[in-house]
Amino acid sequence: MPTLHWIGKDKVINHHMDVPFKVLEHSYGFDNGTQTDQETNSGNKIIHGDNLEALKALLPEYEGRIKCIYIDPPYNTGNEGWVYNDNVNDPKIKKWLGKVVGKEFEDLSRHDKWLCMMYPRLKLLQKLLSNDGVIFISIDDNEQANLKLICDEIFGGGNFVTDLIWRSADSSNNDAKQFSVDYNHTLIYSKALSWQPNKLDRTAENNLHYKNPDNDPNGPWFSGNISSPNPRPNLTFDIISPNGTIIKPPKNGWRWKKERIDEMIERGEIIYSEDETRIIKKNLPKKTSLVLFHQTFGGMLKKLGIIEMQSMN
Repeated sequence: MPTLHWIGKDKVINHHMDVPFKVLEHSYGFDNGTQTDQETNSGNKIIHGDNLEALKALLPEYEGRIKCIYIDPPYNTGNEGWVYNDNVNDPKIKKWLGKVVGKEFEDLSRHDKWLCMMYPRLKLLQKLLSNDGVIFISIDDNEQANLKLICDEIFGGGNFVTDLIWRSADSSNNDAKQFSVDYNHTLIYSKALSWQPNKLDRTAENNLHYKNPDNDPNGPWFSGNISSPNPRPNLTFDIISPNGTIIKPPKNGWRWKKERIDEMIERGEIIYSEDETRIIKKNLPKKTSLVLFHQTFGGMLKKLGIIEMQSMN
């Protein structure tokens, strides 16, 4: 498997093991919306402090127990005027890098520094994940490629689920010199190959485009794609309708072999149009669906996330 190398990697690859364990001290809690100094035993924690030390402090109680992690690390854009410092030249990051990496720190590029900062944190997050757990990591194009490579190394390339790309801008930038960048990435990794998402029950809104013009006893349906996504000579053949009409194949050929189409026609999954000049594939609604692609996906994950990492402090 290809691996990424950068200046300082040899100093941070096992740094998570050198981070000392610190005790999480209870400061305050909330009981029915009222702040209290007493333990509430709610199971929820808001931790103030360096997130590397905070992650290490969670290990004794939560190692292998976290099912869902969402992190929103610095995108390394160089923007120092945002809500939190998105520049790896932040004094706290520089101090930490100088201590961990040593003299090589002076030769680090912006990307070297970011990778040194991220690697030990991702190692601890991987340890916190349960066997049926999954991690969501928001990022943009500045570090997406580097993040993918180190996550493949830490979580395993086979545990890469997907790069979920979601629209992060309400409108395109017409003043862009090249292309308007209207999206962000969310890399998703599981702890085990067997991970499956919990699908949501379909709602009436999900099924609005399903109709039942022929009173199909199986319920409402919508017309599905019948064309092969790529040119397939072996799927290019004529279909003869019951009244003898010759139905020509789409440009790339049909989506299925003739034998399969005949079976689907017999089961009523494919029907002929009223004039028998075309075939129609019936798509029936599934009981569940995975509805994740969302313009406000980042905001939704922040509400769901068990662990969120944003800055060094």
